[in-house]
Amino acid sequence: MRGTIRAGTIMMQADTVIPQPLRVKSEPYWRAWEMIAEDGNILDRDLRTAGWNFFFLAATIQATVWGHRTEKNVRRAMKRVLAEAKLLTFNCLEVTEVSAKRFLGLPYLRVSAHSRHIQKSPFLQSHAERSSAELAAAWAVG
Repeated sequence: MRGTIRAGTIMMQADTVIPQPLRVKSEPYWRAWEMIAEDGNILDRDLRTAGWNFFFLAATIQATVWGHRTEKNVRRAMKRVLAEAKLLTFNCLEVTEVSAKRFLGLPYLRVSAHSRHIQKSPFLQSHAERSSAELAAAWAVG
């Protein structure tokens, strides 16, 4: 699955709590992030069926790297996007655009994404609540 980053790809933090009966196929991607094999719409439907929520946040996260669209450059851009997403403390991310462009004849690659968040409550948690939940999950694992 590695190297198949495209619009619609869902990334999820490895320690994300999901409903017990739900099985999500994933592959490690970078640090604590995993690439989900399923389509985002299917994952959303399965979570809602289990009584959970899969929030989509409007703010765009973007990263640009100079060079042609290669596996290495897509990965470099994704690392930047994932690092920024980690600071926002949302547990998922949906890639919305991977595009190769030119500026004054120089090629560059842009990756755009939106934060997503899986949780049981229908009300989106605050930054502080998400941070404390992440800390609690880290303590439970450690």
